Amino acid sequence: MSDTTENVWSPTLRWLHFGLALAVTLQLFLSLVMEEPGEAEGLETWAFMAHELFGLTAFALALLHWGWMLGGHDGGWRHLFPWDRQGWRAVWRDLSGLLRGCLPEGGPHPGLPGLVEGLGLVLVTLQGASGFAIFLLLPPEGGLPERFEFLSELHEVFGSGVWLYWFGHVGMALLHRLRGDAVVARISPFKSR
Repeated sequence: MSDTTENVWSPTLRWLHFGLALAVTLQLFLSLVMEEPGEAEGLETWAFMAHELFGLTAFALALLHWGWMLGGHDGGWRHLFPWDRQGWRAVWRDLSGLLRGCLPEGGPHPGLPGLVEGLGLVLVTLQGASGFAIFLLLPPEGGLPERFEFLSELHEVFGSGVWLYWFGHVGMALLHRLRGDAVVARISPFKSR
């Protein structure tokens, strides 16, 4: 049986999701403590270096996630972007269910959860790409060259979006858990099918 018919994520995707969630969470919270090189001292310097490490890890995992999904696994790109008629029907069905107090079922099928996951993956990828560019261009003493300062601004804008997405994603997972849904167990790499 395929993962799609069982409505269960593959082990590969569950590990990618876990790694991405952990790396993004760590780099978000490290961003609250860090300072740029040249301005940082002590803990702030270590937080900046750890933020770079977990940011690069998150970017790499996001790219692996794209590769996995675009390779047709776990519902493929149609799971992330249900742009066809069947996908939009699933999204509208999930939205109308939400209005009636029914949470959408997760899993590798088209609908609102997949669309939200796809938008989050786009956001994390853009955040990671801007961070990677800054990593390549930032001199050890700090301070991007003036012509590249727009990258820092983009990184901050995407970072705000990632924070909003993080709170929403964690909030929905908690809501599913409180309602007794098995969505969290199905995405966990530590639970057997």
